[in-house]
Amino acid sequence: MKGFANMFKQAKINGLKRELVKSSMEVYALKGFGAIEVGVHKFTHIENGKEEVGLLKFTEVWQNKDGEWKMTRVISYNH
Repeated sequence: MKGFANMFKQAKINGLKRELVKSSMEVYALKGFGAIEVGVHKFTHIENGKEEVGLLKFTEVWQNKDGEWKMTRVISYNH
């Protein structure tokens, strides 16, 4: 958690941004549980005075319990 906190503090300094690549998003129902969402995020940040851009894949598992959606797992990969 400390690592994430530091990363987000640095985001203000290095211009870290994350944006969904809209055409990449796919959602699949999981009968009796919820859904799986997969897609690609575009990350940009400044490193050594130059803008760096990366496209990174993600998967999120959502649970629908009593009509309320909650994210239960996030998997970020292809880094």
